[in-house]
Amino acid sequence: MQKSVVVLFGGRSCENEVSIITGTMAANLLRGGYEVHPVYIAQSGGMFTGDELFSPAAFRGADPAKKFSHAVFADGALFALRGRKLREVCRPACALNCCHGMGGEDGAVSGLLDLNGIPNASPDMAGSAIFMDKALTKLFAKSVGVRTLPYFRLGEAEYAKRGAFALKCVEKLGYPVIVKPNRLGSSIGVTVARTRSELILALECAFAYDSAAIAETYLADRREVNCAALRTGGEIVVSPCEEPKTRNAFLTFKDKYFDGGKEEHGEFPADLPRETAEKVRAYTKLLYRRADLRGIVRADFLIGGGEVYFNEMNTVPGSLSWYLFCKNLRQFPQVLSAVLEQGIKDAQRRASKRLLKNSGILTAIDGAGAKRR
Repeated sequence: MQKSVVVLFGGRSCENEVSIITGTMAANLLRGGYEVHPVYIAQSGGMFTGDELFSPAAFRGADPAKKFSHAVFADGALFALRGRKLREVCRPACALNCCHGMGGEDGAVSGLLDLNGIPNASPDMAGSAIFMDKALTKLFAKSVGVRTLPYFRLGEAEYAKRGAFALKCVEKLGYPVIVKPNRLGSSIGVTVARTRSELILALECAFAYDSAAIAETYLADRREVNCAALRTGGEIVVSPCEEPKTRNAFLTFKDKYFDGGKEEHGEFPADLPRETAEKVRAYTKLLYRRADLRGIVRADFLIGGGEVYFNEMNTVPGSLSWYLFCKNLRQFPQVLSAVLEQGIKDAQRRASKRLLKNSGILTAIDGAGAKRR
């Protein structure tokens, strides 16, 4: 009998459409070895399920609430709600998170699964939340000895009160600077600023998408290099490095998802000195291990001035970075299966831990909530 697997995608995020591509790809690839149930999270926050969701074409046009059954997670099971009729779909052996960005990649989906006792093949809440926040990412990297570029974080409310002071703080980094929304991905809202007027516009752009922004030193001679990792059989497996190509100041949304995507417009393996490539791979493995990550992640680095700088960690990378582990998609189901089985084993290990129950505290509390004397 095949194990039931839930694949979640979409999310309350600017990257909802990109996530649909990743999620439907993964769901279809897993169908041969598992009983797969796709769950779509709309930008409204509504969750839906059904066999129609295997096709990206299903998401064009009408409101999903009018097309699909609502999905409900409760007591370790996935239910479908159509009208007033609620039916149990499955009790998942494991779930795979394919949600990019806020409301999914930030730990929200991991929390949903944990509360329902559903094993998760993707990173847990803590690692997801840390690496969704670019400022926290830098703090974590620094704590484990991985170099990052100088930066300054600005909150929108803080900037509204002390804008002139905040601008001076950013300018201490020296122009040019690159400005990003603090908790977004896919290069959305990212701008390079070379003057104060450009910096002001860049911050306004970032604040249009997020309540916080991060500004960091921009390397003119930068090379962007990526490296992916996963864990299977308890061991961390690290991919070779790749170098995406772009004619722009940084890798843009268009570079990533149009014009064929990174897997068709990059150099793999990257043409790097052996020492540099090994440092990137060692940093990737170190970050994965120290953050106790699970599933497939992709670490992005910047190389410039002879130094390697960690840029960000994608805990749900686009297309799950299949092209960094496999020559073609036909080989990827085996990788996904290994990741799912690792998630199941991790859940079994956690379930073996003790849970304190019925300690007797409530017997000393009266009906009003006061402690009896």
